[in-house]
Amino acid sequence: MAEKPSVTIIWPGLATAMQEINQSLLPEELKQLLKKAHFTADHHTFEKALIQLFNAKPLTDADLPASALRNPGQLSLCADPCYLHADRDRLLLFSINDLTMEEGTQLRECIQPLLNDFDAQLVPNDLNHWSVWLENMPDISLTAMPSLIGKSVVSALPTGQEQNAWLRLNNEIQMALFEHPVNQQRQSAGKLPVNSLWFWGKGDWQPSTNGWDKVYGDSTLLKLLSSACSVSFNSFSEWKPEQLGGGNQLLLLPELDLQNDWQQRLQLVTAQQILPLKQKLRRYQIQQLRLIIPEHGQYQWRCWDVWKPWPL
Repeated sequence: MAEKPSVTIIWPGLATAMQEINQSLLPEELKQLLKKAHFTADHHTFEKALIQLFNAKPLTDADLPASALRNPGQLSLCADPCYLHADRDRLLLFSINDLTMEEGTQLRECIQPLLNDFDAQLVPNDLNHWSVWLENMPDISLTAMPSLIGKSVVSALPTGQEQNAWLRLNNEIQMALFEHPVNQQRQSAGKLPVNSLWFWGKGDWQPSTNGWDKVYGDSTLLKLLSSACSVSFNSFSEWKPEQLGGGNQLLLLPELDLQNDWQQRLQLVTAQQILPLKQKLRRYQIQQLRLIIPEHGQYQWRCWDVWKPWPL
């Protein structure tokens, strides 16, 4: 007899809704189901939680192996455009998500001469995510950018044998971008200027060979991870809870947008995705269900858990 499937769901953006002040707004069916789960607190960012599901070893460093995923076979670092905001004794980092192709081209042309002494080439992975291709990997320790969004970076600057050279490079890049015409135009349009690059992505990547049979979602990172681990990648629209195949399956839900009608979205996803899987658990049609909420933790159910009339 074929082994019953196991399903793992990742739901980014739900952590805020899980805060005590918001829990009364959760759908009643979801609240009751969560009470019967085995819960493990975990405050990993979405990126770290997702990469960990495909990495053979625990991710224990402050950095993540993003450059190996973006640039397979190429010695590189992520070099993402960002905005650093001085706030009293803090330096806060904000990501840039709205660059045009022309803006990116002009900014990279400005920065590239500063990288020549490092034998590095600045290349775009997409409009808002760049990398530097290297001849030699620098002896520095870095911190993953996703963990720093909206936070102070003073304690997360590069450290190690070559830290002075890379800190000096950071300063030169910031000076070159300070009054760049692209940034002046962006500020006039009410957009954040690009006043720095954040170097990261040096973490240890060891792809797992026996993790997932199928994955579903619309994330670029998920697609890169699936390709690196030779896993069948499918779009979110192809997911049909009533037509589950066998094996270990991963579903990445669209991020819950708390700026819009998130309660209605929460109700819809609970009804269309979560409750059908609960019914399959009750009927012993799947052996395990796991819900991972980045920056909050994970809930896990076995078949018998959903039958219990009392919370765990």
